[in-house]
Amino acid sequence: MRCPAFEQVIDYLDGKLTPAEAGHVAAHLAGDCAACAETRTWYERVREIAAGDESVAPPAWVFKRAARLFDTARRPRFIERLGEAVARLVFDSFARPQLAGIRSTETANRQLLYRAEDYSIDLQVAPADEARGELIGQILREGEERFESVANRRLDLMHDGEPFYSTITDERGEFRFRSVKHGTYDLRIEVAEGRILISELPVT
Repeated sequence: MRCPAFEQVIDYLDGKLTPAEAGHVAAHLAGDCAACAETRTWYERVREIAAGDESVAPPAWVFKRAARLFDTARRPRFIERLGEAVARLVFDSFARPQLAGIRSTETANRQLLYRAEDYSIDLQVAPADEARGELIGQILREGEERFESVANRRLDLMHDGEPFYSTITDERGEFRFRSVKHGTYDLRIEVAEGRILISELPVT
């Protein structure tokens, strides 16, 4: 039996398929397809982690992005030493363009997604008060089932080349900058291969 599309498996697990489509995927998952069983196990683990997290719930597009990262990770890649890599902006909810195959969600906060080589940095800029905001995020690396490469990494929020705020990622690569004065900053992330730099990051 032909494997269903990767996103179709995810939609089945989220209960978003028609009865006919769901029946096809369910029958396939009941078989001995190792790849689809791995997809189901991984996504169920992602949902379990998200359900137990008391921080701000991620929007639907973040889950879809994580799914795409997992799918890409099936094709082996090797990363050269980064040195200092400048991350590129992939998604900005305020700009409103949608990534292909990703469903957006309405939110009062600003959602940003950056990429640098094998690393993905998901960010949410949330208002704290009239003069300050919060920067919440997570670093992920393609090809990793766990979070060894992104846990306990130092981040500096910089202005004019000087660090104004610093923090460390937790065991899942998540981080939070609280009470950040409104402005434009550079975010510097220390990783094993060097540094990742996100330039002109707006916190408003």
